[in-house]
Amino acid sequence: MKFLSLIFIISLFGCSAKGNHEYNSIVSYSKNEVIKFPDFTLEFTGTRDEKKMFPNGNSINFRFYDFKITFGSETKIVSWSSGTGDIAPLPFEAGGKKFELELSNSESLNKKLSENELVIVKK
Repeated sequence: MKFLSLIFIISLFGCSAKGNHEYNSIVSYSKNEVIKFPDFTLEFTGTRDEKKMFPNGNSINFRFYDFKITFGSETKIVSWSSGTGDIAPLPFEAGGKKFELELSNSESLNKKLSENELVIVKK
């Protein structure tokens, strides 16, 4: 009985990555949480703000959402931003395959996404 209890506890807390998620589905994310997809893992590393200056002296502030994508032994950072208001999917590649990261709005599901929700689309 103790052995079964130990296996249960390990299965609850021993996994470092959250589930196996399918593409084209809404997934909740939080900072530093690793999320498994069939071809890679994804980790939200945080937001950052950048100020872009124009030659005429005007500026625009951009907020970027940074995600670490890991596939095999390779890691890359992808950064999504609504930029100047165009809420579009962010294309990226992992292991030679093409994907899109959707935040705020999912074009593939035709649905508005809540804060801390994303959709990964396999192309």
